[in-house]
Amino acid sequence: MAKGTAMNLALLEVRRHIGRFVGTSVGVALLFTVVLAMAGIYGGLVDDATVLVRALHSDLWVVQKSTRGPFADISRVDPTLEKRVAGVAGVRIARAFTFQVLERPYSGRSLRFALVGLSWTEDRGRNLPLVAGRALGQSHGEIIADVSLGLPIGSVTHLATEDFTVVGLTRQVLASSGDPVIFATTADAQLITDDLPTDAVRTERERRAARVLLTDVGRSQPAFEDLAKDPRWKPPALAAAPVNAILVNVAEPGQLSDVRTALSRWPDVAVYSSGEQERFLLDGVVEKPRKQLALFSIILVVTSSVLISALIYMMTLSKSHDIAVLKLIGAPVTRIAGMVLQQSWLIGAVGYAIALAVGSQAFPHFPRRVVLTPWAIGGVGTLVFLVSTLASILGVVHALRIDPGRALEA
Repeated sequence: MAKGTAMNLALLEVRRHIGRFVGTSVGVALLFTVVLAMAGIYGGLVDDATVLVRALHSDLWVVQKSTRGPFADISRVDPTLEKRVAGVAGVRIARAFTFQVLERPYSGRSLRFALVGLSWTEDRGRNLPLVAGRALGQSHGEIIADVSLGLPIGSVTHLATEDFTVVGLTRQVLASSGDPVIFATTADAQLITDDLPTDAVRTERERRAARVLLTDVGRSQPAFEDLAKDPRWKPPALAAAPVNAILVNVAEPGQLSDVRTALSRWPDVAVYSSGEQERFLLDGVVEKPRKQLALFSIILVVTSSVLISALIYMMTLSKSHDIAVLKLIGAPVTRIAGMVLQQSWLIGAVGYAIALAVGSQAFPHFPRRVVLTPWAIGGVGTLVFLVSTLASILGVVHALRIDPGRALEA
């Protein structure tokens, strides 16, 4: 009964000052909206950092020795490593993998994306989370793109003097930088990555000719200079372009440990699981943004607490006479404290409800993806309850100190 009476008194006070209550709730809601945004941006950072690793469905990642590649660190391995790994007992499939973040002009705008090379024919992208279209069907000229790039199925994209047709679409498959991912064969990915402007190609040919002339062979054979400048000539001794990693899937889950042990004995590689790759990304790429978001969230929570505390205290001050009357007629202190506490809860609840409504409309338009998981929503809701409770302490203390004799004052 006392609790119900306290709630009735709290609602009565809200109705008496509805304008102040609504204005304060909206102000608190804006702060809570930013707290929700911080939690959602953090969730988006974590998901963006790990979604590509999960999408590739690899049991093991074989990368360059003494590196944490291919995402958190630079890794370059010889493409022949793919066949070496495939020959290890227990390996079902070994796939070459390349990764590069690029920016290219497209239809009057700048197209920024992460380019992933898939080993043809071992990996055609059939395991990717496709939402439309199909996997790669030929070794050249086809790509799979994320829908956020705005490239529909069948559209043709001109990259590296070649036309590439979009045959498949994924959704929310992003790099740790938040850039959408394009999947192509490793050969096409290398072609796109190595594409240089005409002036840069001409400059490189001239530099190559100059290097030839610095050698004894070049000085004794002037014809080599003309050969080095010929755009159709490529040095035959150059090795194939390196790849960033070899993705390994084992034949049986029970063989995972044996395969990893065998590969780890090789002196030129390091071997990691997909879980370890995710941890490298979270500990490296996401670590500083995570701390920054946490700091901003703490500042906002403290600000919200101070705001609600000041408001509740001012509201308590304004009804000091009413509280004195309640005390004079014998109202228990728990009822008076409950009235102040419940007003604080009402402000927090209304503010949080407004924050959720505003966030659901605003967050999809943020440049970085905002991922609000049920845990994040529940966690922020719990935080709002705690903040509202703590913020009411100052008002409750003042209410309990009011002398009932003030009710007799004019």
